[in-house]
Amino acid sequence: MKKNLLSLILLLLLVLQSCTTKKSMLYLQDLDSYSNSTLSYATTKIQPNDILKIDISDLNPVVAAPFNLTTSSSNSSVEMMKLSGYLVTPKGTIIMPILNEINVGGMTPSMAESKIKERLIGEGYLVNPTVMVRVLNNKFTILGEVNSPGVIPFTEESISLLDAIGLAKDLTYSAIRKDIKLIRESEGKRIVYHIDLTTTSWMSDPNYRIRQNDVIVITPNKLKVNSGGLIKDPIQLLGISASLISLFLLFKLQ
Repeated sequence: MKKNLLSLILLLLLVLQSCTTKKSMLYLQDLDSYSNSTLSYATTKIQPNDILKIDISDLNPVVAAPFNLTTSSSNSSVEMMKLSGYLVTPKGTIIMPILNEINVGGMTPSMAESKIKERLIGEGYLVNPTVMVRVLNNKFTILGEVNSPGVIPFTEESISLLDAIGLAKDLTYSAIRKDIKLIRESEGKRIVYHIDLTTTSWMSDPNYRIRQNDVIVITPNKLKVNSGGLIKDPIQLLGISASLISLFLLFKLQ
């Protein structure tokens, strides 16, 4: 009788541990429902403190040259391009050679390209120029329960939330996956999104793609908070606790 009771208790502890793990740990538990869903992308808008790389070309390179910032070919790294790029002021403006001040704040890179091209043609400088605008300092900040928190640069216009978590070396076991906080500054306002990573309901919303200067905050679970950060692996602790309880019951029932 005692052995049967002990076996039943052990089984219940294991089931409890596994159920808790599945509900709180697994990503995208309804992933099959997301298959063949329509994708949509949000275009990044230029913000104050962005650093822009602007290239202007024409059939005659000589006439386009004065509109480009000169950069030595030996110093063509991204960091050097940032130092010689166009810094967007708090007013959303940049200062370009000959064209002087241009307001690009709140525009997408393609909109800024069109505006610069219109000025070049409208003011009689170039006949059919090609303008390319790119943001050089795309980055996001990820804090909390990830294995590699910090400020992480990326070269794409935007990346997915899962990409961002992958760049941070994944979430820790202590992370609350049902309430990932995404903080974004847009058009003078601060917006906070709450994302449940255990579902796929957020994946089709373009607002949840990571853009430049986004901040991702991963909250620790109650066990981690109550322990003051001393416990790094609550799931492992749960297993140890179950083993200790089992040993106690084993001696108690003998």
